Amino acid sequence: MSLASSKKLASAEPTYDLNYSIHDFPPVDGRPDTTFLYRRIDDVMVQEGAVPGGRALDVACGLGKLVVNLRERGMESWGLDPSHEMLGLSSWVFPREKLILARGIAEVLPFRDAGFDRIVCQGSLDHFVEPQAFMREAARVLRPDGRLVIALANYESLACRIGRFREALGQDGHPGPRGERPYWVPPSDHYQKGDLRFIRKLGRPWLRLERCYGISLLWLVKDWDKRLERLPGRLAAGLLSALDRIAYWTPSFADLIISVWRPRAAEGDAR
Repeated sequence: MSLASSKKLASAEPTYDLNYSIHDFPPVDGRPDTTFLYRRIDDVMVQEGAVPGGRALDVACGLGKLVVNLRERGMESWGLDPSHEMLGLSSWVFPREKLILARGIAEVLPFRDAGFDRIVCQGSLDHFVEPQAFMREAARVLRPDGRLVIALANYESLACRIGRFREALGQDGHPGPRGERPYWVPPSDHYQKGDLRFIRKLGRPWLRLERCYGISLLWLVKDWDKRLERLPGRLAAGLLSALDRIAYWTPSFADLIISVWRPRAAEGDAR
């Protein structure tokens, strides 16, 4: 799904990106804070998404890593993605017997009603043309006791606020992974700006927000990686873990926000 930067949101005409490529993803840098964040996302999404013996759907699954991880936790897991290239690469990267893949868009899920125990969506909701349409569809294909788990980058994080503050002071900030934009500015392929306010507006009248928490603090702040690299490995790891615990309770400042949703129909709420 296409996205736009915050300045483009009012002017860009939303279109579904059905052919995005692996080359559209920024390279993963070797920063210790990046390594920590990515590992935490993987662990949290598997933990939240795993229901042994259940059925899971990863929406905008990319290469399908989470699909494979959930299958290894005893689930029947499916992956959905709009990109023919990404689905083809998935079958090349991972054993075919570990993948059940379908091509489609999040706003119109090609699945029957009440078919999944868990739906997961990692780092993609801000790419969707119509997030509310996806939420409606997620509620439809979830079982009454199912859960939707969303991981979303927070562009009002403490790190982003520090970057904008340094920019306002005329100081040199830290560029994004490819150097084409500051990390605190949403990429040009985002149609939504991910933050806690945006998340809280999702769901109604189909889903209720059950839990919301943060992951990681200070990701990509200028020179933060260098300070971590000067510390002994165990001390740096302990500091990152301590900041992660703070982020858990302060999602508005966290680098990434996890939200967990349940169908309102299960509570007798009107749709």
